[in-house]
Amino acid sequence: MTRLTADDVGALARQLDEFEAQLDSVAGISLRDLALRTAMSEPVCVPLYGARIAAVPISSGKGFIPGFSKCVAAILGRLGCDAWVTAQADVRGIQEAVDGGADVIFMADDYRFIALDLKKGRCIDDDPATADGYVTALETAEGGLLGRHVLLLGLGPVGRAAARRLVSHGADVEVAEPDALRLHGALEDGLKIRPVELADGLSRCDLIFDATPAAGIIDAADVGPRTIAAVPGMPSAFTAAAREVLGPRHIHEPLAVGVAVMAARALL
Repeated sequence: MTRLTADDVGALARQLDEFEAQLDSVAGISLRDLALRTAMSEPVCVPLYGARIAAVPISSGKGFIPGFSKCVAAILGRLGCDAWVTAQADVRGIQEAVDGGADVIFMADDYRFIALDLKKGRCIDDDPATADGYVTALETAEGGLLGRHVLLLGLGPVGRAAARRLVSHGADVEVAEPDALRLHGALEDGLKIRPVELADGLSRCDLIFDATPAAGIIDAADVGPRTIAAVPGMPSAFTAAAREVLGPRHIHEPLAVGVAVMAARALL
């Protein structure tokens, strides 16, 4: 999970309308539809509308990110959930959420961002939720992944989750990962990926999944008219010039997709 700053959070809250418009432009779906497509293996009714969800601020480690819980609640509200931020933090906040009839609690510290499903007693982790949601966005924008070459940047928690989802949806996954231990571990675990140099992968792949914190390593000359980039984290691997060329095909918002998928999975 990328630790956001107060400035990041403020920008996200202001740009939710813009992101949904971008998602509709490139993939023809809303944030809610994206979450449901990602969460469901078969059509079922997910009770997002009216679901009671509390965002609990957590003060451990580096402490609160100002506005983070409020932004999470705003995203959940867009999905139709009855979402709020607890007045209390930490354990008292959890108690307040339960006493207030929450079905799900969202909370994050320095290491984990989870949705706690109180009814079924399970946790939904942000990293795979974000990875899977962005694979759905890439797949929907492209019209399918079967047999398509996808360049995956990075094999951290989000990258590995994305690799599993991409492979399971029929993609031929090429991975640029400079960390030999991460790459070896993924191959040892049986992930069906092909290691490549970044330049080689860019020359072959129109579909790119950016799961690396490396900033500005892909420039305008590296992208073409068919390039679609799913970019869940911050900062983006694409330079400003590359982002300008891509326009709405640079699918990027580091919080809303994960939150939406977490909510859908928690409420299944």
